[in-house]
Amino acid sequence: MRAVVYDGFGGPEVLKVREVPVPECDPQSECLIKVEATALNRADIMQRKGRYPPPKGVTDIPGLECAGYLLNSPSDLKNTSYRSNRRVMAILQGGGYSTVVKTHLGGVMEIPKGLSFEQAAAIPETWITAYQLINWLGDTQRGDYVLVHAGASGVGTSAIQLIKSTGAHAIAVCSSESKIKVCKDLGAAFGVNYKEEKEFSKAVMELTSKHGADVILDPVFGSHYPENLKSLADEGRWIVYAFMGGAKVADMNAPKLFSKKATMKFTTIRMRTQEYRDKLVKEFAEKTLPKFESGELKPIIDKVLPMSQAAEAQKRMEKNENIGKIILRMDICISSNPVHTPYFIVGVLGFWGFGLSLIHICRCRRIERCRSRWSPYH
Repeated sequence: MRAVVYDGFGGPEVLKVREVPVPECDPQSECLIKVEATALNRADIMQRKGRYPPPKGVTDIPGLECAGYLLNSPSDLKNTSYRSNRRVMAILQGGGYSTVVKTHLGGVMEIPKGLSFEQAAAIPETWITAYQLINWLGDTQRGDYVLVHAGASGVGTSAIQLIKSTGAHAIAVCSSESKIKVCKDLGAAFGVNYKEEKEFSKAVMELTSKHGADVILDPVFGSHYPENLKSLADEGRWIVYAFMGGAKVADMNAPKLFSKKATMKFTTIRMRTQEYRDKLVKEFAEKTLPKFESGELKPIIDKVLPMSQAAEAQKRMEKNENIGKIILRMDICISSNPVHTPYFIVGVLGFWGFGLSLIHICRCRRIERCRSRWSPYH
């Protein structure tokens, strides 16, 4: 099969299309999916830069979510019969940038009716992350104020919809007014432009009548730390799930956290145990997927690009140009058939050689007949 891989660490130029073996799986606990679409996550870029390696034993092919056809066995790939198989989506620990991916059965979900592969690919990693942040870690309650950093990102646009569904109030923190508008259209109660309001905690306190944020969903950390600390309500829950603004802070100001009786949690889904992941996916599927079919929730897609343009897609994400998810649609064939190429060449050469031989024989016979006809010894 073929996949987009990282040819070393560095910039987007290290993304290359390569031939790789079809993964083997244990049918008792794993399955294969013929990938039709995948989606970008910040973790893909961090891995490309050497800052977020995959868990031990997991493929180093990037991609944390996908949508496609469930395969009964690798033999399904010999023709297009797999297109009558179940349409599924899955949260992955890696491998989404490939034509075929192996994953644990517990991470596989049916695609909600009415959704395309591209829409479905925007759900697993992003929405399950948002669900975990809001419900499992943030313990968000009706009436809570939830500060959502990177509000127009994939996780941000998902979180805003889930927060509204919970009956809480989302405060979207974004880098532009156009992104704030999108967030408000999705259900955010308020929006703050952190580029215009450097001390965004003042806006948060004003918007919440000096109550502060009960929950902070933070993929930035370092650069926003002082303002987040000022924004946090008493007994607030601060959930950190990435370090886009740096992983270190000059002054943690622990006494301030202590006085607020705050809870700070750091989380990732990729490194969790399989039991934890399976339980999370099961609950998400039961409580949330029906809302996609009804139209109450919807994946927000920024742009759909072919898989062969994965480097361009990552450049777009690194520039923070996207609103919602960037999707990669599979356009690289399952295999370049390197094993069969020599046989094809030999076959062509053999046929060509046979043709030349036949022409040579016919020509020789004709010459021989001519010689026989005109020979003085005939």
